[in-house]
Amino acid sequence: MIARRLPARRRAFLTAALIAWIAGATLGTAPVRQATAAEPLFKIGRAHADFHPELDGKEPIFILFLGSDAREGQSVARSRADAIQILGINPAKGRASILGFPRDSWVDIPGHGSQKINSSMVYGGPELVVQTVEALTGIGIDYYVLTSFEGFKAMVDDVGGLVIDVPVPMYDDYAKTHFDPGSHRLNGHDTLGFTRDRHSLPSGDFGRSENQGRVFVDALEQFQKEFGKDPSRLLTWVGAGMRNVETDISLQEVLDLAFTAASVSPKKIQNMVVPGSTGMQGTQSVVYISSAASAIYDDMGDDAMVAKRNVPPPQVPTPKR
Repeated sequence: MIARRLPARRRAFLTAALIAWIAGATLGTAPVRQATAAEPLFKIGRAHADFHPELDGKEPIFILFLGSDAREGQSVARSRADAIQILGINPAKGRASILGFPRDSWVDIPGHGSQKINSSMVYGGPELVVQTVEALTGIGIDYYVLTSFEGFKAMVDDVGGLVIDVPVPMYDDYAKTHFDPGSHRLNGHDTLGFTRDRHSLPSGDFGRSENQGRVFVDALEQFQKEFGKDPSRLLTWVGAGMRNVETDISLQEVLDLAFTAASVSPKKIQNMVVPGSTGMQGTQSVVYISSAASAIYDDMGDDAMVAKRNVPPPQVPTPKR
């Protein structure tokens, strides 16, 4: 760790609890077991079993966040990836970037040809999603975090809901959203709906992916505020991340990862979505990622930050002909 950051123990504990909440890290090492959507699931694992990232605060760290769309009776780790986000952390600069990928992005999946990116988890679990994202972006992933619908809802409910800044009117019977613009405290069911609604958004899948990153930033901000007012809230948030958990890394590694992220402020997290357009592959509606994304990948992969000139502007995608 960087010596000048270690005295900031309060911020370190804030981040440690957030990582525990998101990743569901146990106080120790739990064996990996097969899970279904009926079980709340939070899992954190190394992206590459034979590689242990250096968590000394000197190098950027990249975490792939995955949300499974498994229903009851389906394997969480072998269902489609409903949410795909890269979180890049630069501990030396105290900054981070989130890069989202619409779930219908048309990409090359190693060993399976061109298909929607969300199907990569069906073919090979989180490990194949890692391979797919690495092949697409050239960014080396250090860890992945996997959640299920039920696990996500339980996690949010256990902390008393999340305060989310709803950017536009959201009324979608499919996602079960009924929100006016503004700040709302949402329970687990409604927060999940917020992350899944695309019909209410002018930019469709792109807006949905952006909202998934927004939840991460809003959760971090809420956690820090709550802890500042009442330190006992730390126990509530940590406890929410310790129910029905799977992990294959040790407590020490989780804590090291937390300290690596300790300098990140919500105001210094850049939330983005890859640029692109919508189109068709046969009868399938898909998203084509723009070649402009290459500059974002190169920039982010260098130091986990993206220069303003490379940040994609808000857009309303148009069909590719």
